[in-house]
Amino acid sequence: MKNLFGILSSLLLITACSNEPSNLDKMLFILDYYNCVDLSRDGHNYNVDSILEQVDLSEYQHEGNKVRVHRRIPFSFLDSLCTDEQLKELVYDRSHSAAVRVTAFKALASRGYNGLEKMVLDNYKDTAKLTVGGDDYFWKEHAGSMFLSFASGARSRGYISVQDSLMNDSLALFTPDIPIYDFLKEKLREMPPSDDAHYNRIRELYIKHPCEELLMALARYHNTNDLEFIAAELENFNLEEPHIESALSAIAVWPHPFFKKKLEKLRDAIIAGKLGSGMREVDRFVQAVMAYDYSWAHQFLDTSLALESKAPKKRYQVLIVDELHRNDRKMYMDLIKKYPSKQCNCLYHDEEVTSNR
Repeated sequence: MKNLFGILSSLLLITACSNEPSNLDKMLFILDYYNCVDLSRDGHNYNVDSILEQVDLSEYQHEGNKVRVHRRIPFSFLDSLCTDEQLKELVYDRSHSAAVRVTAFKALASRGYNGLEKMVLDNYKDTAKLTVGGDDYFWKEHAGSMFLSFASGARSRGYISVQDSLMNDSLALFTPDIPIYDFLKEKLREMPPSDDAHYNRIRELYIKHPCEELLMALARYHNTNDLEFIAAELENFNLEEPHIESALSAIAVWPHPFFKKKLEKLRDAIIAGKLGSGMREVDRFVQAVMAYDYSWAHQFLDTSLALESKAPKKRYQVLIVDELHRNDRKMYMDLIKKYPSKQCNCLYHDEEVTSNR
């Protein structure tokens, strides 16, 4: 509540010389109040002024009303209310929330503003947190991560050079004393192996902060010294499922023979129902197995499904068959027919009917 009264006090100072706050004042207030960026909504299709004119900021004094009153206002309205210079000022204005700074940069990035890269360099270390998301899914993020993310999007539109974009990725990787941003984690999922400096840094970060994305990036270097990292995660299924998911994702990019026996052990645990819900680990399990050569993978899956069909509950057969259906229908169609599931039969039937027409 102290923050709320502080924001209200600031607003009173802004509007001391006028009877009503401007629509920009209202938008800044809302951004500060929620400290949230809604990525799913675009204000360009709305009559921004008419919507904001109906906003009564006094309603924010009632804490219980805040979500239902104005949470659905698109935060990209800021793009429709500001000039380039106003947005630039807001990017650097630390008196406002991280959401204001990030939304202002997002607007400039969408416009192709000349000077985006300098703003990234000035702000990528910003570890202030905000809420980010869309529709019904929101999460906490660091402001610096969002600056890097929107800059990466600007690269695809030609507003930031490829060279600058690659430098930004390296900054996120090599700068000490900043978190492993979500932006960097997404980059690591697809990051190809590079030089020794990158390998050493990824390995250093993984040892300090083990996570799926770092392990995947490390696995792409095919350094046998790292086999034990993956094996340790794979054998952790008695503790937490995320360990298994990390290991299986790493095996999918590095299907080393060392893991074949360990995959059998995991398979037996899956069939015995020793894991949790089964959804995510079975998805990654099939991806990892299919990364090996076809003859071994086909035999392994056939044996796995045969064992599963004899299990009392058959908890995972549908999941495994569905994954086969989604990933490579032609190569594994014999297994789909041999071990059918209701969902797959429906999908297969629909495709047959379509092809016969």
